[in-house]
Amino acid sequence: MPEFKEDQTFWPYMLGLRNCLCEEIVASGLPEVCFCEVVPGAQALFDYPEQGQAWVRLTTAFPSVVFPVQNSEPRNCGTPLVATLEVGIIRCAPMMSEGGDFPTAEQQFEATRLQMADMQAMRRAIQCCLAKDKHVLGAYTPIGPDGNAVGGTWTVSI
Repeated sequence: MPEFKEDQTFWPYMLGLRNCLCEEIVASGLPEVCFCEVVPGAQALFDYPEQGQAWVRLTTAFPSVVFPVQNSEPRNCGTPLVATLEVGIIRCAPMMSEGGDFPTAEQQFEATRLQMADMQAMRRAIQCCLAKDKHVLGAYTPIGPDGNAVGGTWTVSI
């Protein structure tokens, strides 16, 4: 890949959050994920739900004079930027069996229990990683079940 001038404002935060997230999943005793990385684009692709997937991605960036409010005044090109990052985990959702049986109550219970544990692990990763930096934790949003994936994301503005 050719050399280019990397972002020195948000890219380091994204890498740090990725590291904290991957480490927190293991430290929390949660089932390991086979993919834990920064990802590009408007949404994370759910390529690895069977083995678990975790990610950090940029959702928005905008000029801001009063953190974390967007500055919409004309000629705001020199205004500092705020970025909102998404931290997410998905896993395999309970699905109908090959014989046509719906997921059991126990399967649904355990999937919900794991989703809630993942939610708290992501929050701990964000808080630990950004403890010394100005940030605002946003909302947790559940995902799925979409296809065979279920999980959720947190947003955090830095």
